[in-house]
Amino acid sequence: MAIYALVAFLVAASVFCLTDGGVRLAIQFALARRIGFVFTPKLIIVGDSLAAGCPWRKLYRLPFATLNLATGGATIKEIAGQIYRARDIRAPWLLIDGGLNDLLFDSADAEQIESDFSALFRRIGDDRRVIVTLMPYVADPAQTTRINEANRRLLTLCAARDDKVIDLNPVISKDGVRAADMTPDGLHFSRKAERVWLDAVGSVIRSKNT
Repeated sequence: MAIYALVAFLVAASVFCLTDGGVRLAIQFALARRIGFVFTPKLIIVGDSLAAGCPWRKLYRLPFATLNLATGGATIKEIAGQIYRARDIRAPWLLIDGGLNDLLFDSADAEQIESDFSALFRRIGDDRRVIVTLMPYVADPAQTTRINEANRRLLTLCAARDDKVIDLNPVISKDGVRAADMTPDGLHFSRKAERVWLDAVGSVIRSKNT
């Protein structure tokens, strides 16, 4: 078994480096589910385009340590589906990002977002350590109050579950508006904002592992 896993690791690592993102994800997902061992990730990421575009592999040295299932445009209900998809993968950490698509593009109110997050949390197994990223402010100040109310409800849900919460807003925004150097388009993260996020997540994982 050990020799088989080693050979599989070497072959998969080569393919992992040479193929596009979608193929890499499919290969990694299949290896994590069917073989485990060195292919079991330490962190699973679910969410929308913010998480989908962030270079999570920088958190670890090993190529298979993170499994990013986030997709652009995902709503909270779709993110719950991402969690369900990974139900058989025994990664110790789960990072959740989401809510902005519901709020900005589906006109969901804070009560609906709370309800959808409640349903999402029911998809999570008891063996997961969960990190939830609050919704970041965007460049449009008209959305600040709505984001604050949704985040307030999300915080309450997380507190009841004893999940770890990351709030990037004090660093990447000012007075409820995303800083210009933290976004290329008013919504998505710049590389600078992604570094802030990576540092925050890495700090949580290191603190819980010590």
